[in-house]
Amino acid sequence: MKLEDLFEVKNGLASSAVEVLRAPVGDVVPYIRPASTQQRTVAGWVAKNSVVANHLYPAGTIFVSTDGEGSHTYSYVSKFTFVPNSNVSVLLPKREMTLNEKVYYARCITMNRYKFSYGRKPKGDRLKQIELPGTVPSWVQAADTEDIWKPLKRIQSLSISSNECSAKTEVRSFVRVHDLFEVRYGHSLELNRLQLLSKAEGGIPFVSRVMGNNGVSAYVAPIDGLPPIPGGVLSCALGGNGVLSTFLQEMPFYSGRDSAYLVPKFEFTTEELLYYCSCIWQNRFRFSYGRQANRTLKDLLIPARQSVPNWIYGALARVADDLISVAHMQSSNPIKSLPYSSKI
Repeated sequence: MKLEDLFEVKNGLASSAVEVLRAPVGDVVPYIRPASTQQRTVAGWVAKNSVVANHLYPAGTIFVSTDGEGSHTYSYVSKFTFVPNSNVSVLLPKREMTLNEKVYYARCITMNRYKFSYGRKPKGDRLKQIELPGTVPSWVQAADTEDIWKPLKRIQSLSISSNECSAKTEVRSFVRVHDLFEVRYGHSLELNRLQLLSKAEGGIPFVSRVMGNNGVSAYVAPIDGLPPIPGGVLSCALGGNGVLSTFLQEMPFYSGRDSAYLVPKFEFTTEELLYYCSCIWQNRFRFSYGRQANRTLKDLLIPARQSVPNWIYGALARVADDLISVAHMQSSNPIKSLPYSSKI
């Protein structure tokens, strides 16, 4: 079905027509802009009484970013009343939809992002002509939205406090990557030669040079005679636009071309491994598409074990606690509420 068969498309309000406040003072609502993450869609706040009622959209409304090189087509479901700007389109269902259905359709719209660009924006008829499933899979309705914080609770369990670790020195010293990690090359597999399999069907993560999604670009079927790389290591892109994109891989995985994985030579905590992911990534300015890290990754300088800062210990728990506490705030305080994710 076409998007316009399922939704009525409404355009947002130009910034020249409202006074955008930098802080939520008084009776205000968020003013929404295009963004690649839902947390960044709030551009400011506008006084509720300064906006005509038909430009105020309630919680549970789908909105789509229709502009921006890195923002277009991203779609979300709002948890609070909002006013969209002129580069955001609002989708009003033509039939009754549950929250799960709305989140599902928001994700489906986002998956059409490859069809558009800064010069070919998903506006007007282009947006309306996007093809979407006419019916929603049964698993969408069965998804448990009440327990979406399980992953955060797991993250809490991985965190340790600073007093559980040996005291760190305040003297900053550096070592080379190969002093802390054994650098090994990955499988150098090509995704188009592998059998795709969903995660639910037992697919194994395929880690490539992508910059997001923890480096996972797909899930594939097990390969006879080729065991996956064990979990508990760091994956690192050696080339491409995302050179030095480094992630902690907790599960066994296959790897694509121009990628390496780092096996810890010592026993590190999860927070220490994530810290080293960031440290390696901070060296990306040394490389480019034409200057890859194949030979020099092992010699990059990173903080020594005793120079790991104390603030990283307990960081996972602090972030998880903040997100969980925000999520449990009452909807009556929408300014501080956390938006729904566009993923189930």
